[in-house]
Amino acid sequence: MRARTRKLCLLLLACCCSFASGQEQTDEVVRVRTDLVQTDVMVFDKSGRFVDGLQREQFELLVDGKAQAISFFEQVRAGSAREQSPLGGKQAAPSSAADNPGRTLIFFIDDLHLSPDSIARTRSMLTEFVEHEMNDGDQVLLASTSGDIGFLQQFTESRTMLGAAIKRLVHKPYNSGDMTRESAPMTEYAALAIERKEDPRILKYYVEECQKGAPFGYSTTSCEIETINRARLILLQAAEVTASTYGALEKLMRAAAQVPGRKLAFFVSDGFLLDTGPRNADPRGRLNRIIDAALRAGIVLYTIDASGLRNGQLDATNNVAMDANGRLAGVALREIPARQDALNALAADTGGRALRNRSTFGPWVKEVLAETSSYYRLAWRPENEEQTSRDFKSITARIIGRPDLTVRLPRGFLKAESAAAKSVVKTPPAKSPPEQLREALASPAPRREIPTELSTIYLDTPEHGMVLTAAVELGGALAYEAVDGKQVAEVDVVGLVFDDKGKAAGNFQTHLKFNAPTATAVTGAASEQKVFYNHRFQLQPGLYQVLVAARDSRSGLLGSARQWVEIPNLNARKLSLSSLIVGLQNAEGTTEQAQFSVDHHFTRDAPLRYVVFIYNAKGATQPDVQMQAQVLRAGTQVLTTPWNKVPIAGRDPSRLAYGGELSLRSLAAGTYVLQVTARDQLAGTTAVQQTKITIE
Repeated sequence: MRARTRKLCLLLLACCCSFASGQEQTDEVVRVRTDLVQTDVMVFDKSGRFVDGLQREQFELLVDGKAQAISFFEQVRAGSAREQSPLGGKQAAPSSAADNPGRTLIFFIDDLHLSPDSIARTRSMLTEFVEHEMNDGDQVLLASTSGDIGFLQQFTESRTMLGAAIKRLVHKPYNSGDMTRESAPMTEYAALAIERKEDPRILKYYVEECQKGAPFGYSTTSCEIETINRARLILLQAAEVTASTYGALEKLMRAAAQVPGRKLAFFVSDGFLLDTGPRNADPRGRLNRIIDAALRAGIVLYTIDASGLRNGQLDATNNVAMDANGRLAGVALREIPARQDALNALAADTGGRALRNRSTFGPWVKEVLAETSSYYRLAWRPENEEQTSRDFKSITARIIGRPDLTVRLPRGFLKAESAAAKSVVKTPPAKSPPEQLREALASPAPRREIPTELSTIYLDTPEHGMVLTAAVELGGALAYEAVDGKQVAEVDVVGLVFDDKGKAAGNFQTHLKFNAPTATAVTGAASEQKVFYNHRFQLQPGLYQVLVAARDSRSGLLGSARQWVEIPNLNARKLSLSSLIVGLQNAEGTTEQAQFSVDHHFTRDAPLRYVVFIYNAKGATQPDVQMQAQVLRAGTQVLTTPWNKVPIAGRDPSRLAYGGELSLRSLAAGTYVLQVTARDQLAGTTAVQQTKITIE
């Protein structure tokens, strides 16, 4: 299959470069259907290593304590195309993005319950993950309780976007214990003990502290009332903040259900009280709803207590009241596990684990990624309506004859809709074409009814300055209809550009009409044809997201794609590179137009040509720049070229163009990263540009 290309009518026509050699349903951890219930299971030995190669007959599955026959069984590798496929269905064909779709990962940061030190540790862990542990093809979402991440709170494979999101994580000053009487701070757990009247010594301590600072004549009774009211106020505030955490987490779990496949989530917090007293209605019920939403979205939660080692004593990182008589010692010790209860429940009930009492947790994240790289997918057919009722159903499993093995899986499911309830749901009215396009643009997972590819290329042009070209390629079977004796197809294409704050920076909308290829012009038949469209934007330096959606006017099929791109600030006079333009054809001689690949798919039997432009090289008329190209797979170099000097004769030194050519014959089919590095010999600086390619 030849590389598919699109014409680029920008600065390339002036560049005479010399080339140097050189789904139907989403999978869930627990999915309740009328005919099948599914759960994902991980099995570990005593050393914590995943046990590979187990067979169906080795598993015993229990639902509410009753043995259940396993109707479906398979072992799945995380991030594989198999993971993206419906239960028992045909494996999805690899998308154009990769032969291996990658993992789907979520980091939920409870920034309303994180100290300054914990925020710093969390940011360090996230940066380490993005720079060293994130794989090509991974889809990663960074979210927070406060919502301060804003528009960047979405799934992405862009490391640049995730780096910008990490910078938005800041400490939120919240400490309910400092509301009054700063000389005797009251923790939430101490307030709960006073509310429940668990230990009269605790109330007595705070009454005595009240009397020390009270005006003359302020009675003991008045101090008791003040202390009790203070405790209730602290609990009310704690409940409100915890409700915000619950609400944000549940909303995230339900939104993530729109993304296919199993997801691994890390919930990072200093912890909070699961129960804040009688004014916090049904605390366990709220947690159950979050767990249920996670299960149905296919999410396994691993929780991290970011506070590290704690002993309940006064130090520079907390604000514990001083009590020479030791009346608060028991409260301080009990508060630590009490604040971890919710984290423990979230992890255990979704099949994950909880990390506690560790000051650094970056290595643990790496450990979790390794242990969840494979799992078993089991499913059974409910024997009766009772097994799919609205009550909670517990699920357990074991490996027959192997009590030494640990089996982890979600603890159960709840809130399944009955068939009668489903039958009364009214069919929503049909959406208009503009509404369908808007939904496709907003979809967290790309719509693939029409295979849609997007390539964003920025270049600094002499006439217009920085220009971003959004090139769109549409494929698949498009619907044709006879019009005036010709077979004609029509497609609506819309595009939006947003900056990193979610502010609109550009848009386009077009209606494409084109004839079918002569060889396939059959009345009423769908035909395979590639359709191309590009649109140019003049943008200021910054981080942008480009979104496109397409709709076949006759069939109503939809496609969408999105991409992040960072446009450098050339006024900073820093060595910079344009986007990498790959799959070039007709880029030499007097050809008026150059062609480039939009989908970045190539065959091994043809050379891969590329062009990149170099900006701000030192030396106004005689810059000295060398270039090197590398091909990486999973972060490992598999192909490299020697350093080559960039020719400058007859070229604009402010926009030095460099073209190269790579042979792909030695590379196996799969997804790679093409990386080009510029080295300014005069300034002693370097600049790097990357793009993903797929070899077929």
